[in-house]
Amino acid sequence: MKLRVHNVSDGESLTFPLPLLVGETEGSTQDGRVTVRCSTDPADVLTEWPVVEGNFKVLVRLQAGENTVTLRSGQDSLTIRLRYERPDFGHFVRPVYVVCSDDDGSFQGPSEEDCSPESAAKRIALGAEIIQTLTAEKMHEHGFGRVTFNLETDDEDHSLCHIFHSKLRLEEAYSMTGYELWSYFGKELMTSTLFGNKSRCKFYCFMSFTRYNLPKDAGLPKTHSDILKHTKGHTALGGGGLALFGTGNLHTWADSVSRFSQCMTNRNRMDRRKFMDDSAYREYYWANYATGLGASLHELGHTFDLAHTPTGIMARGFDDLHKVFTVQRQHRSRRHHRCERQRQRYNSGGSSSTSEMSRTPSSSSVEDNSSSLGSSNDSSMSTCVGNNSGSRSGTAVTSNLAEAIKRHTDICYGSPYKQASAPTEKVYIAPPPLVVSVESGFKPTASLATLTFSVKNYDGSETRQTIMEGQTVSELTVTKDGTVVNRSTKDRRPSNVSLTSGASSASLSPSSSGPSTLPNSPEEPPTGSDLSTAVAKATEATSRKYRDSGAHWYRSSAVVLRFHKWFNKLDPNDTRKPPSLHGPKIKSSCGLRLVELRTDPEGCVFHHWEFLNQTPPTEFTLRRSKVTGMPVEAPTVTVMAVDSYGNIMKKRFKVADFV
Repeated sequence: MKLRVHNVSDGESLTFPLPLLVGETEGSTQDGRVTVRCSTDPADVLTEWPVVEGNFKVLVRLQAGENTVTLRSGQDSLTIRLRYERPDFGHFVRPVYVVCSDDDGSFQGPSEEDCSPESAAKRIALGAEIIQTLTAEKMHEHGFGRVTFNLETDDEDHSLCHIFHSKLRLEEAYSMTGYELWSYFGKELMTSTLFGNKSRCKFYCFMSFTRYNLPKDAGLPKTHSDILKHTKGHTALGGGGLALFGTGNLHTWADSVSRFSQCMTNRNRMDRRKFMDDSAYREYYWANYATGLGASLHELGHTFDLAHTPTGIMARGFDDLHKVFTVQRQHRSRRHHRCERQRQRYNSGGSSSTSEMSRTPSSSSVEDNSSSLGSSNDSSMSTCVGNNSGSRSGTAVTSNLAEAIKRHTDICYGSPYKQASAPTEKVYIAPPPLVVSVESGFKPTASLATLTFSVKNYDGSETRQTIMEGQTVSELTVTKDGTVVNRSTKDRRPSNVSLTSGASSASLSPSSSGPSTLPNSPEEPPTGSDLSTAVAKATEATSRKYRDSGAHWYRSSAVVLRFHKWFNKLDPNDTRKPPSLHGPKIKSSCGLRLVELRTDPEGCVFHHWEFLNQTPPTEFTLRRSKVTGMPVEAPTVTVMAVDSYGNIMKKRFKVADFV
């Protein structure tokens, strides 16, 4: 057995201190452990990581200069040399923990957790490094190398998080809206004498005073909206120079690299009577960590001039952050197959034609095993797809229909690392139904499809829906004892407006100066029109396939970041003049690198052109015939252009003025 690392090479130079190493124990599919030690650490310092079915993912902390990293598993070892060279960027990201003037700065969490400001600063600083690493890996997947943003460091070149004592009192803070908090702290941070180089930094801020308080006589919240009704001091907004978040799930975050794997695979369920569950209806601690940290990257992306996108981190793909850093178990247990068949009893619309499909194991975002599926997950969703035509194209349609529903709420089961328990009895196990994990969208086809699925609600009831030919939606709601409490049938056709990608109304037009919030926040599991809209919107999503499902940069977002000022050194040739718009022509003497079209006023990307050749054009004409996905009956769109030095133009443009 040999250890191999696939994603980095011996002697490689990196510009960030916490690289992700992805590898395998060659010739083995067994679970185990791998220890990691870096030559720049003290002799007694090492970290231990899981090996799942012969595969592993580890983080290793580098110091400036040469580092020798040794990995060991059993009797085998591997040594690789990595060099960390901090880039000489003029711009950086500054993590900050905000404390009110009359508060001690503790964040909400279980009594056994250290919830002090100092602990918060450690968790946030590590979180910033993790999303810095994720950004590098996802930019590398686009062919841009491991480029990423720079983090502010202390005198010893260690990432840090400032503890900032605001003049705002708790009572005042709790009376303010999320936008008011964003505006207040933005002004206060920019005028504070504690910080230098404010024009060259993006503030990555967390509010210590987020509190979830569910009355004793209240029932458990059923939707995300219900959770927010009992939460104060919370927001998720980003734009300009400030990304601002609450700390409702900060207690689920790791405060050190040695605890990261434990926290990212923590299968404890959130006590929703005591603590805020912001996990996209998944309820586990690991899911709160993934969604919370992923959402913070999404909001930081808005400060980098990124808009909402059809897929990826700037959509709801950030919920899949855990997939980047944990190995996803490929083999399912027999008990899981039985659970899937039990679910099929409720999915009669799709079970009849399942045999016509390819029955391959899912590369699901989390482990699909007996422990996770056997537990009483109130927010679980199962999908089973049928195709009346039996054609390949029909299979693709139904597969992507299932994925569209999955993406809408991003329901997950259990921890990626939980070991499946094999049953002792010998029974015949039929092949499982098709379970897909495809982040990409699909093209419309004429094939008829039927999709049946069920959603278990927080109150124990179950909602079952069947979509026939993408038009008729049959809905049935039953209680725990099987009593039917609601039955309805709706005839729905996806409207043409669904050709544009969904986005939050809080995303702002170019004339606005405020922040953007999260798109398609999971207010509740999909039902009725929400379900039909989710399916329809998936028909225009990108055909590109990504690893780690939603945890990727949409292509146009990656191009923006490739040339963004926060991702590059200062260039003396930079004229600092953004591209200009002259009628339908966009001009830039520095060369155009990206032209992106966004819906107005929602601000969601629906088309782009990129120019990556050595001599980019200095002029580009907006032609209507070259645009796909133009919003129906939209009078205006937003045009964004980026030049070779990261100078950006955003303008509202009349659709009628396209050539």
